[in-house]
Amino acid sequence: MSVGLRTLIVDSDEESRRLMRFQVERAGIAVDLEQPHGLVAQHMIQEMAPELVFAAVDQPIQRAMQTIEFARAVSPDAMIVAYAREWSPMVERRLMLSQVNGFLHGKITRAAVASVVDQALRKATARAADGVEDLSRVVAVVGPKGGIGKTTTSTNLAAAIAREGRQSVLLIDLDTRFGDAAVMFNMRAEYTVAEAALEVESLDRDTFRQMLMQHESGAWVLAAPHDYRRWLNCSPDQVRELIRLAASVFDVVILDTPGTFNDMVGAAIETANRVVVITSTDLTSLKNTTLVLEQFRQKGIAEGSTSLALIHGHGLEGAGSRADVEYAIGRAVDHEIPFDGNVRKASQLGIPVVMMRPGSPAAVALRRLAADVSGETGESTSVADVRSRFFGVFGMLKGARREPVERAG
Repeated sequence: MSVGLRTLIVDSDEESRRLMRFQVERAGIAVDLEQPHGLVAQHMIQEMAPELVFAAVDQPIQRAMQTIEFARAVSPDAMIVAYAREWSPMVERRLMLSQVNGFLHGKITRAAVASVVDQALRKATARAADGVEDLSRVVAVVGPKGGIGKTTTSTNLAAAIAREGRQSVLLIDLDTRFGDAAVMFNMRAEYTVAEAALEVESLDRDTFRQMLMQHESGAWVLAAPHDYRRWLNCSPDQVRELIRLAASVFDVVILDTPGTFNDMVGAAIETANRVVVITSTDLTSLKNTTLVLEQFRQKGIAEGSTSLALIHGHGLEGAGSRADVEYAIGRAVDHEIPFDGNVRKASQLGIPVVMMRPGSPAAVALRRLAADVSGETGESTSVADVRSRFFGVFGMLKGARREPVERAG
């Protein structure tokens, strides 16, 4: 059954246009108009103010780019998805600067189009319900004790979500003591949270993107400063504003926090719409987790917005079971990460275990947690099939090297 979403396809190739319309309609969206590139298409964009635009990127490239840039200027809230027969780094970079929401290339599959349609519908529904433009999920990963796997979890969540290719994801390292997220990704930061937070009032989206690094998984990273004293100049309000800025650019923002409760952790929890609480079978961890959950209840944080993840950090006999943990803290465990020696090996190499050993028990459990917190619980579509780069954060994924991003004129 078709649903209401003003949809336009712009493609000068009649057969290509027909195939795209077929896939869009299979995804449950009625196509309102189809036009070849040119002045007529631009006139239609201005008249109908589309909510969803599929634009073919064919030769000459400049003609397609003019259509896309015009659509973005006229309909800033629209979801604009470019598609092409082949992938090109030059084309992807041009699309990035034009702030398209997605890039499909090669054989356009039903799963790829359905994912785009689903995102567009959720955005339109949210705007109609309460006027909120973006549906970004801000996920705070917290734990009342150090060394229980928060950063390992955060980096693997970011890598797992990014590799699915459905959502753009940024990991912000808010660990005010050590800040090891960049190390876990085998990356070296030029800019950190400290600089970004201090300049947040003057940052626009393009400048903010230039401060980030992209991991080979597709995840973006804003690292913690190397010297903890640089945090002293950052206020919790600046960090809150930085998180809100990130949420306006990325589909999912993951906040890695220290193993203690301070103002930065408070800012992360207050700004997040999902909290992942990490615990272990260690007695002190269980005690502190119980206190944390009680604080959440007192602050009115709904239990449905929190996930409790139990991490088995060792394989020693006699360690508590899931049932033991649930009894001790008085709450069900939502996710359980089994002990897996591959996690330590991957961490030592600076590679998320979801990439190095995707079939290992811990990697499978971490991907399940990633699907939960990102809201993508449906059938997985691989990057090889879709290779989407959403919300203007495209880039060549050739390792951890940071490339400066040109600002759109």
